[in-house]
Amino acid sequence: MSQDVAVWSFLNFWDCLIFLFTIGITLLSVLYGAFVKKRIYAGQENKTAENSWAEYILMGRQLTLPLFVSTLVATWYGDILGVTQISFQHGIYNFLTQGIFWYISYILFALFLAKAVRKMDVVTFPDLLSKLIGSGPGQFSAILIFLKTLPVTYAIGVGIFLKTLFALSFPLAVFIGLCFVFFYSLFGGFRAIVFSDFVQFIFMYAGVISVVLLSFSQFGGVGYLMDHCPSSHFSLCGSFSVADTFVWFFIAISTTFLNPTFYQRCLSATSDKVAVRGIFISILFWVGFDICTTLIGLYAKASLPHANPLNASLTYCLQILPNGLKGLFLGAVLATILSTLDSFLFISSTVLSYDLGIIRFKSKFLAHLCSSLITGAFTFFVVLLYEGNFEMAWRMIKGIFAACMFFPFIISWFKPQMITTLSFTCSCFCVLLGVVLWNFYKPMPLDAFYVGQIISFGSLMIPTLWRKLNFKIAIFPNH
Repeated sequence: MSQDVAVWSFLNFWDCLIFLFTIGITLLSVLYGAFVKKRIYAGQENKTAENSWAEYILMGRQLTLPLFVSTLVATWYGDILGVTQISFQHGIYNFLTQGIFWYISYILFALFLAKAVRKMDVVTFPDLLSKLIGSGPGQFSAILIFLKTLPVTYAIGVGIFLKTLFALSFPLAVFIGLCFVFFYSLFGGFRAIVFSDFVQFIFMYAGVISVVLLSFSQFGGVGYLMDHCPSSHFSLCGSFSVADTFVWFFIAISTTFLNPTFYQRCLSATSDKVAVRGIFISILFWVGFDICTTLIGLYAKASLPHANPLNASLTYCLQILPNGLKGLFLGAVLATILSTLDSFLFISSTVLSYDLGIIRFKSKFLAHLCSSLITGAFTFFVVLLYEGNFEMAWRMIKGIFAACMFFPFIISWFKPQMITTLSFTCSCFCVLLGVVLWNFYKPMPLDAFYVGQIISFGSLMIPTLWRKLNFKIAIFPNH
């Protein structure tokens, strides 16, 4: 197979037609969601603003099981190109770090958080943090959540896709992708996103399954992969140390427990049963999808060993698929990226307009418009900062956020109001400063994520232990 590909040279009329059809169906689902929302709003003229926000952000808490599963699965998988990039470079390390570690976190969330969170009568994740930690830390955490939910990795994904498809420069490809999502996601609220996710769910599985089946048919199974891929690709840790590999386990736990999209969907479900069952059913779909993406990356490495990791898997898929299925796969990849990108763009914009109240208009459309512009601009500049490195962007953004928020959230979950505004703010400042200095000087080969977690736990617990010690000394001054 050739290493450098002019993508459109592999497409015929039917590929283009099917590709445009998949995008068209996605847009129609968004318009349908906007129509349904508008019809519901028409009957809510006398309801409170809070109920109005519940409809806009949580779909009026009417998310049924099929829609819950499809929107959770599709939203969590906007990084097909990024995940296959990791598989191309590191092999089954991808299935461990992007699969197994995350399944554990989903199970823990379903067992210990899903029902409890629904009982707290909140609309957003910052609402929940405000109840657990206090309004001051809740507002500060909303700023961190805004930064964390910037759809950076998904913008990288759409940039890689458009760059490969149209031979654009990477910054221009990212800019075009963000603009497209910005314009089509302005209408409909969360309800429109849910309907589009249902369409993406179908396309994404049809696309990856067809690639895996054709690859197996043409090249063979595990034997072919082991003969043509580096031996390190079949090591669970790949070329990384155990400590570096297990960073992903802690990122998975902290990301899931602190992810606003997870909470949004659980809070939107019609019942506790739908939320819990939906997560477990979603895990089954995620397992299948992770197997497919890992295999695609391995087949790409075996066939195109010297290709650019940014687009190697996409190049491989376009070369192996027959006419017609190429268009379906392209539509599936793009639609899946867009569905996740618009979900995170919506969450980030909601933080600005609802949680922080920075963007205030009577019209939610205007508030969402301005918030989305700010979010899109921030996202674009962060993408340029990381130059399309999916793994580094993901580890840095999610890692720092998790280091700042994980222990305050866990401690406050079991001991509400234990974390004060001062202790929370000081802890976050110490974590940010410590992680930056550690990355700059790197005194020893330990991932900055661990350093951040140690600083966070220590800065929160040492003052508490000190107060308890002083209390004991005051009671027993002669001992």
